[in-house]
Amino acid sequence: MKRILVMTLAAALLVHPAMAQHGDEVDIAFQRALVHRSGDPALALHWLGVAAARGMPEAMFLLANMLLEGEGKGGVRDEAAARRWLEAAAELDYPEAWQQLALLEPDPQRAAQLMRRAAHALTHRSEGKR
Repeated sequence: MKRILVMTLAAALLVHPAMAQHGDEVDIAFQRALVHRSGDPALALHWLGVAAARGMPEAMFLLANMLLEGEGKGGVRDEAAARRWLEAAAELDYPEAWQQLALLEPDPQRAAQLMRRAAHALTHRSEGKR
């Protein structure tokens, strides 16, 4: 299911280049990551790291999901690093990151609060404030 979510996000970004607003170098790194995602996950992980480190929330989100799944790291999951990237993307008000944090949250009340943050961030996106 997570793989479908990530692939859908990647496809949406390819179809909607207007979402690319991070600068040419970051966008190129992100595109390289998408190209290598299925063939060379370690290289995709590298390029996502480049784009994420330069502030692209989409890259942070995909990187976190790859780390959660152990992709590009020989199947070794890194939940702590994934959570840090999700939190960084959430700080940039990226709705998918808020949602993913909610899904990882064991406390139902905190999870509900995070889902509300995701809905709020999504509303801002639909209003063009992002």
